Amino acid sequence: MLRRPLRPLTPLFVRSPERLERAVAPFPLGPASRERVRAIVRTFIRGYNTVVRADHPWHARAALEATDAYHRPFAYEGACMGFGAWAVMALRGHAAFEPLMVRGLNPATVYQNYVGFGWWLGMWHGRRPATLARIADRLDHRYRLLVYEGIGFQRGFTGVGAPHRTAVFAVHPSAARHVCYQGYGRSLWFVHMDRLDGAHATIARLPAAYRGDCYSGLGLGCAFSRLDRVRLVAETARAVPAPYRPDFLQGAAFGWEARYRADPALFTELTADAGHALRDRITASLRAVHQVRDDLTAHRPPPPDFYQAWRAATRQVLLHTAPTVPETTPTDHPPHRIGRQR
Repeated sequence: MLRRPLRPLTPLFVRSPERLERAVAPFPLGPASRERVRAIVRTFIRGYNTVVRADHPWHARAALEATDAYHRPFAYEGACMGFGAWAVMALRGHAAFEPLMVRGLNPATVYQNYVGFGWWLGMWHGRRPATLARIADRLDHRYRLLVYEGIGFQRGFTGVGAPHRTAVFAVHPSAARHVCYQGYGRSLWFVHMDRLDGAHATIARLPAAYRGDCYSGLGLGCAFSRLDRVRLVAETARAVPAPYRPDFLQGAAFGWEARYRADPALFTELTADAGHALRDRITASLRAVHQVRDDLTAHRPPPPDFYQAWRAATRQVLLHTAPTVPETTPTDHPPHRIGRQR
């Protein structure tokens, strides 16, 4: 018996990578960065389509694991966007997301899983914020706000970072709105990674209350997508306006945490030549993320907006305990080869 009663609808949900790559075309990127972003897009869409075509999401795991180690988390992010389409065809509710995709498919990519699900929710329920909030509120309290990160990223990425694309965030609750802006800020990294003055100018045009969230997303995107050039985080941090540098470094800490959790061995390999000062910064950042998470988890009752509290408290810990941003020179960070099979 088919696990997807509406399987004939599959062609309606399958997406071509070229469709999302067209969104990348206007990004002001050089050839190397453009190819990097295109590789991420192709991996994301391949992960999405793999789940859309599967009779059961778990059947997609072998293909997702076959993705090279550096890009694999993006494949799982796409896969969790694909869950939304699979659930429609399988006549399954959103409650199946966590048992099938978070605890079942790959717990190691937990952050990317919720972000990918957010892509789907934003597209499917974006005009029904109350419905979207009800779905999010039933998810794990620690990670449920991450679906709004996916919503914010999708708005920025597919809109070339246009500031007017953030207007829709106003329909969401306050904490969710802040996380939407974090996702939007992460999208600005992909749009402007070669000339970040464009990102700074865009953020300066947004309401002051959300600029820190955008810089948090910028730091997250930088740390997560450029792990093979980890010293770039230190270089970029020094160009961030001083009032928002703690937000940027908090975002970088969460980007490193997501990378570490997804693949500790790859993370250790790619940060091995970072130099003592930056390695100390990375270690302190991970320690802060874990310490705050454990403290908030132990609190009874835990804060209702757990992820937002996690971000804020981590930022404060880093201000008081993490080493300063180390100096680097352009010759300090030869790029690692990426795209290896593991």
